[in-house]
Order: sequence, then C-alpha cells, then structure tokens
Amino acid sequence: MIYKRFFSAISFLLAATLLLGVVVPKKVGFVNDFANVLSAETRNKINDWAIELREKTDVDLVIVTLPNIEEADITDFGVQLYNKWGIGSKRDEGVLVLLALQERKLRLEVGYGSEGYLTDAYTYQVYQTMKSYLTPGNEKWDDAFIQGSMMLLSAIAKEKGVTITGISEYAQKKKESNSSGLGILAFLIIFVILIIATRGRILEWLIWFSIFGGRGGGGNSGSWGSGNSGFGGFGGFGGFGGGRSGGGGSGGGF
Repeated sequence: MIYKRFFSAISFLLAATLLLGVVVPKKVGFVNDFANVLSAETRNKINDWAIELREKTDVDLVIVTLPNIEEADITDFGVQLYNKWGIGSKRDEGVLVLLALQERKLRLEVGYGSEGYLTDAYTYQVYQTMKSYLTPGNEKWDDAFIQGSMMLLSAIAKEKGVTITGISEYAQKKKESNSSGLGILAFLIIFVILIIATRGRILEWLIWFSIFGGRGGGGNSGSWGSGNSGFGGFGGFGGFGGGRSGGGGSGGGF
C-alpha cells in the first residue's frame, strides 16, 4: 500500500508536467468523445448506462477519446486526468477508459476503491477485447467501446448486486414527461376540432355539465395536486465525486 501511494505521488507529479503541453477540453459528461470516433447512438447508449450506474452504485464510468496526447505517456496521462477531473465516488470507486487516437493507445484507469473488483487482470481482458475491434484500417470504434463498457458494467453490477437495464431513472422520467406532453397536445387538437365542428356549442355544453353534473359526490377535489411533478437527477452534468487513481488498470497500443 505504501508503495502504491508513493507510485501515485510520483505519477501525479510526472503526469502534471507532461500534461502542460496538451490541451484537454472541459468534461462534458460521462462520454467525452473529443476525437469524434463514436456514433451518436453509441455515445447516448453508454451515457445512459453510466447515468444508471451512478444512480444505483455511485460508481463512475467515464469515456474519454482525444485526438492526441502529444509526448505524454498514456498511463501517466490517465492518472493525471482521472485526478484532475475528480472521477469516482467519495469512496474512490470509478473507471476511466481513455483513447489517444494519433498515438493509437488505449488505457483503462481504475480508482483506488474499485481495484478490488476491477483488477489489473480483468481490465487487461477488457483492453484485449476492445483491441480486437481496432485493427488498423478497419477500426470498429462503436463495437470496441460498447463491448468494453459492457464488461466493466457487468463486473461493477455484480460487485454491487444491481442490474443495469440501459434505462436510467432520469431517462425514464424524461420519457414519461414527454409522453404526458404529447397527450396534452393531442387533447387540445381534438378539443379545437370539436369547437369548430359544433360551432362553439361544445363550450356551452361543458358549462352546463359543470354546473349540474358537478353537484354530486364527496371526493377529494385536491387529490390531483398531491403528486410530485418535478424530479432531479441528471438533467445537466454536475461533475464527478472526486475520486483518486494510483495507476491501477491496464492498456497499451492497438
């Protein structure tokens, strides 16, 4: 443990020096495809997985692709980026998948708290799986990142005793909200058509119905307002939890 802490300090200082010549954009979320190698569908799919993972386990899965990292060593760069962005939970649980396109290097950086179940041996398997889709001249970027993410999600979900469905709580509520909005719009369209068809007499009928039809019953007239109409979650990306990495993980060229 002391050795790993010492290695972490040395790696951090070295990477900080090497990172000076590299422009790293600000994080935009769980999927940061700055090299523009992933399709929108893949970015959205992995992002939904990562959101659900955070909701259920408080563990971060972060993807970063960069056009290049200049003269930096990708392992040192990964440690520095992991720490600079504060990836991981307060228990230091998280994993960064880093791609340097020009250098053709791939790195999986693991937080201290996740090293027990995202071991170097397992992340090496993930790296090899991703590498198998990245043959020079025939790179299948989407397949590589989908398969790699699924392997990492599987290990984390097993450790935490959860199931990743691909539909986060935020995405589900957003879908329900959109469906509700479409229902209201459809009702308004039908109502306008009825007004035109009855030459406005439907308004008169509704007034009479509300006067004579609403006198009975003793129900709770305020029950419609008892629900919670709003929700928090991941409408905007609020940042990571502030974890640390000490060099655990795997990677190499492809």
